[in-house]
Amino acid sequence: MNLNRERYEVVDVVRGAAIFGILLVNMAHFSYPDVYLYQIGSENFFTETWRTWDFLTKNILEIFVQMKFITMFSLLFGFGIIIMEERALGNGRNFISIYIRRLVVLFVFGLIHSFFIWDGDILMDYAVLGFLLLFFRKCSWKTLLVWTVCLFSLYLLLIGLMTAVSNGEDALVQKREQAALLEEEARNAIHSYQNGSFTDIFHQRIHDRFFYMSMSGMWPFQPLVYIINMLPYISMFLVGMIFAKQKLFQEPEKHRRLLTAIWFFGLIIGLPLNIFAVTAENSFYMVFGAPFLMLFYVISLIFLYFHPICRQIVKKIAPVGRMSLTNYIMQSVICTYIFYHYGLGLYGKVYPFAGFWLALAIFAVQLIISHIWFKYFQLGPLEWVWRTAMYFKRQPIRMKKEVSKHNNRSR
Repeated sequence: MNLNRERYEVVDVVRGAAIFGILLVNMAHFSYPDVYLYQIGSENFFTETWRTWDFLTKNILEIFVQMKFITMFSLLFGFGIIIMEERALGNGRNFISIYIRRLVVLFVFGLIHSFFIWDGDILMDYAVLGFLLLFFRKCSWKTLLVWTVCLFSLYLLLIGLMTAVSNGEDALVQKREQAALLEEEARNAIHSYQNGSFTDIFHQRIHDRFFYMSMSGMWPFQPLVYIINMLPYISMFLVGMIFAKQKLFQEPEKHRRLLTAIWFFGLIIGLPLNIFAVTAENSFYMVFGAPFLMLFYVISLIFLYFHPICRQIVKKIAPVGRMSLTNYIMQSVICTYIFYHYGLGLYGKVYPFAGFWLALAIFAVQLIISHIWFKYFQLGPLEWVWRTAMYFKRQPIRMKKEVSKHNNRSR
C-alpha cells in the first residue's frame, strides 16, 4: 500500500496551516495562565506590564487566529471520518471496529498529553465527540447541512441568552467575587510553573486540567453541559463531512462557483464580526464569526494549492500536516520546556509580541524537521504508533527506496 497515493496533499496543507494557527493561540496558555486571566478580563494584574505592541498583537491574534484554526482542525477531523470509511470499505475492512480503536488510542494520547505534558489538550474531547459522528456518517450532505445550521444556531442562542443574563446586576457582583478567586489561581500557576519543582508543576498541571475540564462539563461529567459547550466543534465536524461527501477538497474545479461564494461570504461576514468582537470585547461575535473566517481561510488555501504558481509555495507546509499529531504534541513538549521551571523557567515572562515570534520560530523548526523526516519515513512517529494500534498490526514506516528517489526528484 502506498501511503502517499492515499493522501490528499491539499488536506495536509490545510492541516499544516491549522497546526501553526493552533500554536499561535496556545502560546498564551503555554506562557502565562491565560485560562484564568481570560475570564477576569483584559485589565488584570498580569497585563499591567504589557507594552502597546503586546496588546496590539493579542488583538490581531484574536481577530485573525483565535477560534479559526481549532475549528479548521475540527472540519478536517469530520472530513477524515468519511474518507476513512470509504477506504475501509474499499479494502474490505470493518470500519466501525477500526474507527472505535482509532478513537480509543486518540483518547489515550490525549490522556497522556493533558496530565503529563500540558493541560490544554483537545485530543480527549475529539476522541469523545468522535463517537457522535458515527450517527451522522450515513446522512446526505443536505441533511448534514441542516444539522449544522440547527446545532450552531442553538449554540448561538444559548450563548446569547447566557450573555444577557451575565450582564445583570447580581451576575456582575458574582463576577467580581469570582475575579478575586481567579486572580489567586493565576498567581499560584505563575509561581508553580516559574519556580516549582517537577512535582509542584505536576500537581499544578493536574489542578489546571481539572479546572479546564470543569469549565466544559467534561469532569465531573455532565453530558448536557458538555455537549452544549462542544456544539461549535460538532458543527464543524459536520461541515468537514459535507466537504468529504461533496469532494470539495478533491475536486474543487467542479465546485468553483460554490467555493467562491463561500469564500466571499466567509470574508464579508467573518471579518467584521471578529473585529467587532475585539473592539466591543464581546466573545459572542467571535463565536459567530470565527467559522465564517475559517472557511475563508480553508478555501483560500484550496485555491492557492490548485493555482499553478502558488501551489509550489503552499505545498511546503504539507509535511507538517502529514504528521500533525506528532507536531501538536511536540509543540507542548517544546513549549513546556521553554516556560516551566524544569526547563528555562520563562513562564509569566513572555508576553504576546515575543510569544508570536517564538511561535513562528518553533513552527519553522517543525517545518524543517517534517521535510527531513518524510525523506526517510512514510508516517510521523506518533502517527505510526496510532496506526499500528488501530490495525493491531505493525505498520511500515520507512520510505521505500524507489519512492524516496521519486520524491527527491519531484522536489
